[in-house]
Amino acid sequence: MSEEIPLSPADRALLRRLQADSGATLERLAEAAALSPASAWRRVKALEEAGLVRARVALLDPAKAGRALCVFADVTLRDHAAEKRAAFERFVAAAEEVMECHSTAGGRDYLLKIRVAGVAEYEAFLMERLLAHPSVASASSSFSLKELKYSTALPL
Repeated sequence: MSEEIPLSPADRALLRRLQADSGATLERLAEAAALSPASAWRRVKALEEAGLVRARVALLDPAKAGRALCVFADVTLRDHAAEKRAAFERFVAAAEEVMECHSTAGGRDYLLKIRVAGVAEYEAFLMERLLAHPSVASASSSFSLKELKYSTALPL
């Protein structure tokens, strides 16, 4: 686990603005934090160097990008030896359909968030790749009917 980074009110204002618009100009960032542009730039650079700002990205509309179907898959591994877990985690890291992967406590080992064009593409991914992986014992799928909330912004 990473150590929490103490944030000033100006840091929080900068981060809220960056989360809302990663392409915000230096002037807009400075305005949001009530700082000079030079001070805002130094603070943003320090937050990046500290690892708090991991990347600046563009968020795409999944349907318009041809990835309308969102599936959550609970995955159970055959065994929990370190090399089996590592092999599965490498598979997940390389699978472009997998948007998120969480190691979980409870009945299943991992929860995957998967984005594909439709049911046929998911069925192919599930049967030919996920369940065919030697580390995987089983997977249970839930299909999102409607996205009610989606946010990438952390509450600050």
